[in-house]
Amino acid sequence: MDLAVYGIALLPVIIGVVHLFKVFGFPVRFLPILSIVIGIVMSHIYVEPEDFKKAFFIGLWLGLCATGMHSGFKHTMSGAGSKRHDDDRDC
Repeated sequence: MDLAVYGIALLPVIIGVVHLFKVFGFPVRFLPILSIVIGIVMSHIYVEPEDFKKAFFIGLWLGLCATGMHSGFKHTMSGAGSKRHDDDRDC
């Protein structure tokens, strides 16, 4: 079995480009879609320029991974896991 890691170095680049769009006023609700589009474009340019189908799926994977990494980091840093639930209130 041939195991290859395609374009993993593009993840921070995708996250950075999406963050720049966010800083310049791009609507936040469309950032995950933007991440996927950037992933597909970068994959087609840098990872698999000959095979569009393979580049599409690798780019989709890169965009979704970048979105998940950003979301996970944001929730970890904001302390979302430490919020108290309704069941934890003192009555």
